[in-house]
Amino acid sequence: MSYSRWLPLVLLLGAVAPGVPRAAEEGAPITISADTLEVNRKARVAIYQGNVAANDRGRGLSILADRIEFFFDDRMEEIERAMAAGNVRLSYGERRGVAERAEYFPREDRAVLLGHPKVWQDSDVVTGCRITLLLREDRSQVDGCDGERVNAVLYPKRGEARERGGTRR
Repeated sequence: MSYSRWLPLVLLLGAVAPGVPRAAEEGAPITISADTLEVNRKARVAIYQGNVAANDRGRGLSILADRIEFFFDDRMEEIERAMAAGNVRLSYGERRGVAERAEYFPREDRAVLLGHPKVWQDSDVVTGCRITLLLREDRSQVDGCDGERVNAVLYPKRGEARERGGTRR
């Protein structure tokens, strides 16, 4: 059984931030709605607050949070970092994730889920204190906290037991 098959969920976070220019090139719209939007060109930040919903239809992904901040380069053309905070919920196809906070670093293709993060696909679930996803390397690390261990519950898919030579009884 592949333990990394839930990993692509976090591509959602990466696609919301750096995907803005790519989705425009593909012609698929990215929509972001919120109660308020504040853009500070001097600080190079755009802050969406209140019931934030970002949807990249071209990639079939969405992120919901209380607040999402996008930090830009000097020319306000490329996103250097994105942070989502408060009731963060991610979805990408059949994959889902939740956390109190999430950060994405597009140059490194790295996403970090913090604050009781949980990632799941179908019935499989992985939890910890911090989930770091190195997307370019198709690698992840799940860290526990003091007194809190990493947990994974993974179910065999239909036919896997048969492929390994039968079922156990």
